[in-house]
Amino acid sequence: MKILITGGKSAATLKLLKAFADDDILLADYGDMPSFSSAAYQMHSLGTRNDDTTAHTLLNNCLDEGVEMILPLHTFEIEAVSRSIVLFEEFGISVLLPEINKLDQYLSTEKQTGDWAIYRDGMLLFSSNPSDEQALIGKEAGLNGAFYINAGTSGLEPVLFTIN
Repeated sequence: MKILITGGKSAATLKLLKAFADDDILLADYGDMPSFSSAAYQMHSLGTRNDDTTAHTLLNNCLDEGVEMILPLHTFEIEAVSRSIVLFEEFGISVLLPEINKLDQYLSTEKQTGDWAIYRDGMLLFSSNPSDEQALIGKEAGLNGAFYINAGTSGLEPVLFTIN
């Protein structure tokens, strides 16, 4: 499967690569991108950042590159792409993000660290520290996307994995 992950110049993004070891990965970001190749991924420029056309820019790049799944990580992309999930899916592109009506419950402005997991439609695809509880919380909440998994007062609390 060909997957586009944004925030490609961020070190935080690189740690997500192990979740997609068997996939064709495009690490994408805005502006100039390093021009080197790797067996694990390719670097891809999304052009100049324009917050008014974020979802459109990402959709066009996905279509041009034959991408089947997108994982947006920049905080400025999250809402725009979440609002456009249906549009992406009409073109056969899965979006690893919560739906817009669930988005606020998973966003945090605090710096996140620690264990993380990737879910697709509630199924745990990968975890940096797998547990039955992580799999269960993903299924119960129908999680979709990359999340930090924090121990909270009422158990594990997923927080959307984002970069600035």
